[in-house]
Amino acid sequence: MQVYNKSKWDSMKTCTFFLVTLFIAYLPVSSFLFFLKNDAFNGYFPPKFFMSESISSGYLPLWNPYINFGLPQYGDMSSGYWSPVTWLIASTTGYTAYTFTAELLFYILAAGVGMYLFCRRLALSKHVCILAGVAYMCSGYMVGHLQHFNWISGAAFLPWCLWAYNRMQLSFSVNSLLIASLCFFMLAASAPPGIFIGTMYFFTAYAVFSFFNRQQSLSASAYTKRFMWGNLLLLTCIALLSAGMIAGYSDLIPHITRGEKIHTGAAITNPFSAASSISALLPLSTVKNDKLFITDISMRNIYFGITLLLFFLVALVSKKNRFQKFLLTSGILFLMVSTTGFIKANAYEYLPLIGYVRMNGEFAIFALMCFIIMAAITLDNFFREKRTFSGALKSWYYVLELACFAAIIGGFYLAYQHHESIYYRYSPVSAAAGIPGKLKAMIDALSFYDCLWMQGSFQLFILWLVKWGLIRKKIKWVTVVAVADLVIACLLNIPFTGVGKASVAEVQSVLDKSPNGIIIPPLKPVNRYDSISEYETGLVGNWSFYNKQPGVNRFAFYPVELRSSKLVFAGDTSLCAEKPFLFTETGNNHDNIIVNKFTGNNITATVYTRENGRLVLQQNLYPHWYVVNGNKKTGVGEYKQVFLSAPIAAGYNKVEFHFDPVPVKRAMLLSAVTFLLFSLILIVKYIRRTYLSWLRR
Repeated sequence: MQVYNKSKWDSMKTCTFFLVTLFIAYLPVSSFLFFLKNDAFNGYFPPKFFMSESISSGYLPLWNPYINFGLPQYGDMSSGYWSPVTWLIASTTGYTAYTFTAELLFYILAAGVGMYLFCRRLALSKHVCILAGVAYMCSGYMVGHLQHFNWISGAAFLPWCLWAYNRMQLSFSVNSLLIASLCFFMLAASAPPGIFIGTMYFFTAYAVFSFFNRQQSLSASAYTKRFMWGNLLLLTCIALLSAGMIAGYSDLIPHITRGEKIHTGAAITNPFSAASSISALLPLSTVKNDKLFITDISMRNIYFGITLLLFFLVALVSKKNRFQKFLLTSGILFLMVSTTGFIKANAYEYLPLIGYVRMNGEFAIFALMCFIIMAAITLDNFFREKRTFSGALKSWYYVLELACFAAIIGGFYLAYQHHESIYYRYSPVSAAAGIPGKLKAMIDALSFYDCLWMQGSFQLFILWLVKWGLIRKKIKWVTVVAVADLVIACLLNIPFTGVGKASVAEVQSVLDKSPNGIIIPPLKPVNRYDSISEYETGLVGNWSFYNKQPGVNRFAFYPVELRSSKLVFAGDTSLCAEKPFLFTETGNNHDNIIVNKFTGNNITATVYTRENGRLVLQQNLYPHWYVVNGNKKTGVGEYKQVFLSAPIAAGYNKVEFHFDPVPVKRAMLLSAVTFLLFSLILIVKYIRRTYLSWLRR
């Protein structure tokens, strides 16, 4: 496997090309004209918003009091809590609908650049590397999962880890070790459990492959020693960087409902179904006909461009190098695990940690990554070796061409037979008001059969253009056509899978109703907390995540749920919904409570009561809470087995509730120091290298 000695960003022109491609391909998002729908603002934005609000108020965001009576934010695997990118945004601009959207676009761009850099390490031509980067950046997985924020952020760092690990294996140094450590840490801190678990399996296999596929001048014993020590050092560095994350997750997992292996039925929920394979050629067809695909719309699309699909098929029947064989085997296995077949069943039963992944469609990203690289190598060989348009290439080209013709003819015929087409449903489209309304009506009016003939026609046209470029050996032409194909496929699918019809500005106008910072909440009953309209709730999720009032009348869906929540929401409403978040157990009308401080981690109140009793704080009972009453520190008490309480005596009392997870904070400090140290070393070495290079001129 040929490799460049150095892997670096080639030119500002290439960088600009990726930025422009990103902007156009994701125009509904990058223009901020449409907001990221469903889970994006309902599940992934609230914890990031809380972090920025807490930091802006001068508090460390440890305990989030606003999600179903509180949870430790550091243990939330879906929030990106441990990602340096999250901390950078939260502590500077803060999280808004705009910065949240911009962060998602950054991850998509990072995904494309990472794939580009890795392909450059394989000594592939620049145009093929650009195509591979765009294919990954605009793949069906990225478009399908725009609302699943951490699926995108996790996928973004996969090719970076591949690039960095390959670099470290072939040229071990302090630089390569630290860069690889940081790349793997960024992935672990950004990815959901499924991608993290898949990464462990993929890179274990890749490490074994690298060991047995060595191309070093070292002796076997010397190479083995370097390989073992290099990987041991890498794991040690990753562990130091991830110390806080490991401590945080270990702290929370025993207390959440998703901390155990899921049952067999849930393990096959929302897979990449067999019928979804049609997306490799006709991605638009997957946005309709739920009965055929039998899975969520976000799990159906594995498109990576018809040009790379053609060369992937060619690679299947052509001579492959060892790395391509590894990619093919890994890709097929991960694709099988992402489905519901025999491989998935056995993986669930016998492979460690696989049984904890709730959405097995996550694993499709590994298959996509493998197939894109494999196809890129074959495409590069075609131009490098000056092959002709013949043999397997010509045969597979005609197979795809016939498939497109079949889609066109079948789509038209079935649309006519079943009277299911936009042609028969055009009245609502013409009657809709405004451009957004007409677009929404048009999207609803399209049938599965319309999608077949429309996508088939477009793919046929693209195939003809690609064929012209291949026959005339015009790599730049093929690249431009293939990139255009990916961009258009992206634009066609985003309205169905990624965005809603409201604008980012409209979402932000709802978020602007939230008070600034972490405020002292008023002592009014939980069931009288502020609310927003049903339409606004559809944009940002449950208002209890934003209203800065601890507690919620009814359970608000959130990916992380403490076991104690099962008891808090035993009925239709929470146990003490008629009481404020802080109240005395006796409920005497003469009792007086004044909240002096509220940070989430620290609630301080002055209480006057005529009799001995308890002060109740409506926050989930959880370790690391303690009480200070006067100058006396004691363990926290419980109220109805779910809430926190502290004893109070007749007269005046000053009561403080503190959340102080000391082991997690120490591990967090270790992670932060390690990250800053590694970054500083790399920056100093880079400046020194640049300075010495300047002196030599």
